[in-house]
Amino acid sequence: MQINDAPIRYNMRDPFYLRFVRWLFKVMHAAAFIALMAMMAVVVANIIGRIFFKAPIMGTLEIAGFSGVIFVAVAVGFAQRERRNVYVDIVEKHLPPRFRMLVDSFTHLLGLIGVGFLIWAVTESAFEAMFDGEITLMLGVKTFPFQFIWAIGLLVLFGFLLQHLIKFIKEYLKA
Repeated sequence: MQINDAPIRYNMRDPFYLRFVRWLFKVMHAAAFIALMAMMAVVVANIIGRIFFKAPIMGTLEIAGFSGVIFVAVAVGFAQRERRNVYVDIVEKHLPPRFRMLVDSFTHLLGLIGVGFLIWAVTESAFEAMFDGEITLMLGVKTFPFQFIWAIGLLVLFGFLLQHLIKFIKEYLKA
């Protein structure tokens, strides 16, 4: 159960990290929009080229994949910030409110641990790709920038999970 299902709104009295994340989201939303438009344009152009001109665009899958990484990196943090994740409360809705807050805190803690491991693994993989000079097969594009973008998206997700965990704990202590 969510304590408050309404989207989180911020003001100027918010801590620096929240104002920074809000600015970062504006930049990331612009990047996600551009990536999504590029993905759609390349896929449509590839289909048109393949059907009408018998000449597909080389590297369409790589371009669409990289664009998808950018888009999803923004989407995971945004979904957590706005609390728009899939949530099943079949068992939890029958629990007392105070125990529900405890369960929510525990599940957020598990989420933090899981996302923390993902950040570590993706960042390690990105550094390996950078030092090894890993490139894609078709276009020869270096992969590490996109892996770092994914790591940044996971880091933003981690920050919002931590913020929500702190809020759950505060609410639990007040109750």
